[in-house]
Amino acid sequence: MRPFLIAAGALLLAGLATPAHAQLSEGGGPVSYSANNLEYFDSDRRLVLVGDVDIVQNDARLRADRITLYFSGSSGGGQGQGLASGDIERMIAEGEVFYIRPQQDARGDRAVYDVRQDSVTFTGNVIVMSEENVIRGETLVLQIGSRRTTIRPQAGQRVRGVFVPREGNAQNQGNRPQ
Repeated sequence: MRPFLIAAGALLLAGLATPAHAQLSEGGGPVSYSANNLEYFDSDRRLVLVGDVDIVQNDARLRADRITLYFSGSSGGGQGQGLASGDIERMIAEGEVFYIRPQQDARGDRAVYDVRQDSVTFTGNVIVMSEENVIRGETLVLQIGSRRTTIRPQAGQRVRGVFVPREGNAQNQGNRPQ
């Protein structure tokens, strides 16, 4: 089970590996987005995307009903520097949140990426999928720098999952000396 937890952690670790720049994908690069509505609050340095929000960077995609981005003023900007200048400090995705990569997906009701804490926290009906492997819980916490993944169940319940061994591993187990 530990290899799958590492793989599940890699789901967002790879995508958000450079906390100072808040990236969705390993390679970084331009981020495109679409939404039904956009509102920027200059005094709060907050950008709110609402309605079928879709953010894409390379092979990574973040989808949610609402995504709010909070910016720092550290990139040469103070008040009045224009729409969404500075580095992202925090990102909150709400309402059926999906993080999709070619080999792995995560789903939850809410996700918070905090640059200072170097973590991503998914809450509410969390499902992490990698190939045929699935883990379900109530909370998924990815501590990026330490590469630690924690999945917690809802109170009174247990974390549930399915781990499907690779065919090569199953064949090798049959060849083990006893």
